[in-house]
Amino acid sequence: MGRTQSFIHLKPANLQAGFGSTRRWKPVLPTRETDTTNDIDKKFYNDKTMLKVHLNKFPDLIGHSTSRINRLYNEDAYSINIMKLPSLAQKMEVRNNLNDLQRRFELSKDWKRSVLNLSVFDGHGNKGRVSKLLAENLHQYLVDVVPTRQEFDKLLQRYCQEIGGQYWQRIYDNRNDFYETFISNCQTKQELTGSRMIFDRWGNIIDKNSLLSESERLRIFYAYLKFDLDHCCGFASNNDEGNLSFEERCQTFSGGSTGSSMFISAYDESMSFEDAFFVDPAGLLKLVITQVGDTKIVLCDQNGIAHNLTKVHHASSTRETKRLENSNNIAKDSFGEARFLNNYANTRSFGDLPGKAEGLSCEPDIYSYLIGSKLQLPHSELSKMQFGGDECFICLITDGVSDLMSDQELTDLITSTVNLRGLKVATPQFVADQVIKYVMAVGGRQADNATCLVMRLPNWGNWPDVDRTGAQRESKLMAASQADRTDDF
Repeated sequence: MGRTQSFIHLKPANLQAGFGSTRRWKPVLPTRETDTTNDIDKKFYNDKTMLKVHLNKFPDLIGHSTSRINRLYNEDAYSINIMKLPSLAQKMEVRNNLNDLQRRFELSKDWKRSVLNLSVFDGHGNKGRVSKLLAENLHQYLVDVVPTRQEFDKLLQRYCQEIGGQYWQRIYDNRNDFYETFISNCQTKQELTGSRMIFDRWGNIIDKNSLLSESERLRIFYAYLKFDLDHCCGFASNNDEGNLSFEERCQTFSGGSTGSSMFISAYDESMSFEDAFFVDPAGLLKLVITQVGDTKIVLCDQNGIAHNLTKVHHASSTRETKRLENSNNIAKDSFGEARFLNNYANTRSFGDLPGKAEGLSCEPDIYSYLIGSKLQLPHSELSKMQFGGDECFICLITDGVSDLMSDQELTDLITSTVNLRGLKVATPQFVADQVIKYVMAVGGRQADNATCLVMRLPNWGNWPDVDRTGAQRESKLMAASQADRTDDF
């Protein structure tokens, strides 16, 4: 089995130096005497000079806030973890042992490469059963599986047998085309602007289109689909409810969830062997996004401009209508909003077993980006960076936030709060709380659960002192205040 952890280890001196200081953070690597397969964790991480920092208690780096707002239950959930995945050399060894399950299992125990994973899940039904299940287990499931192409085909066959329906039969019959389109070539990737090639100052080529390998995309697709089938929908082989009818299973394993996840790792793999590589990185970062449903991930660039990193899977999406190949299952409700099967606002989600046979799947869209410091790039190559480099922060939000704020309003609320309160007070945790407070202030009586995660990047605070949407946010606050006074009468 692979390993995940909700904490990192730092030298106390690294924290005392502060974020954004002129002296860049340097990773503390194990010595040769302690760098052995069996005792690297025990000797290195139990070193008395190391400081153990839990990621959900690191307000200067990651902020997280959630509220049920005006709902009876808070069905949102989120997770913050370090994932240990195979290095390039370990990937090659796995590839050479694809048919040896025991050897693959042994190799997975010692993955070296650290990846920071932040996820947000928006549950619906059964008091958030599915969203909480995903937040507690999906990250571990991702590091545990080491799938092959044959195992992926068998999983699709299981969907045909367990779920049934024309949708899954069509995917299984065309599985070679499906694999080629979404895993080998990853056609869900957002179009990149400019040249695909970047040259660093030493002349080395950085390929923006090769940030995620085929094996990594296969891991994501396989883990998502198998976790959904086995645990969200209850078809695991060791499940006690194996003899349930379909209607009984829908009642027992009710509810569903959308979700967005981001995975950050160092572009220079040697820097990822230390689990605190992201605290103050000096080089480029690989940012991988997975999307299922309508939760969102928003990035703020060095100019304070918001960039939506995902595309939502609403029933009104022409791309989703084409995927489902049956527009008759999509109709508008009494409020004029498109609904799938007269019930679902989204056409992709975890769980939601009654809609699985018609194509309500958790197939993730996968996006990959190159972000981070421009120090290692010559000036002539800066324009080829997808967001210009030196990005400031990333937000993960549920639709309880995005329904009441545009991406730019969200970004401006955070940047203006930092500009007003200062860097010492306005930490990522502080601004995440402010976002939820704003949603509580402007949301009506039917406002949805709201969750916001904010991760600072090395250029945090270095945006222009401009509030592009201040008037819009003030207008919403005034309208909400007036509506409250009207309701009181």
